[in-house]
Amino acid sequence: MLDSSARPDCSNSIPLATPKLDLRTTHLPMNDPAKLRHLTAAALLALALAGCTTTGNPDDRASRLITSPDKFVLYNCDAIAGLMKISLAREKELERLIAKAGQGPDGVLVATVAYRPEYLSVHGDINELRAASAAKNCKAGRAPAKAGGRSSETIDR
Repeated sequence: MLDSSARPDCSNSIPLATPKLDLRTTHLPMNDPAKLRHLTAAALLALALAGCTTTGNPDDRASRLITSPDKFVLYNCDAIAGLMKISLAREKELERLIAKAGQGPDGVLVATVAYRPEYLSVHGDINELRAASAAKNCKAGRAPAKAGGRSSETIDR
């Protein structure tokens, strides 16, 4: 039988109590008012400079979030030209719809909810089409490839 009065020897055990840490004596930046002012000034300067890096059209910045990069890499010049024509026409139509919706009292809300996401998507596609066209050295007014002939731009690998 086990004796209930017998206790295990715990003299070699790790102490459970941890020493208290006095934060007033530690040299943290939050305890020194001069350091706190310097940290605050540095943070505000960083925020101000971060605003300077986001130059450009807000539509371009927002459309980059929606459109996949290199979406049209595998397209040839003829396909890029055709999609560019369709996308530019759709962008103009959406701009017209947004302007028309903006005339009413709740038009800005309607335009933002109904047309803005598609407009940003089309705008991003146009930017990607331009980048793909520039990467492939496509010419704007190029004639389409012959139906029976093969060119180096027919298949991209």
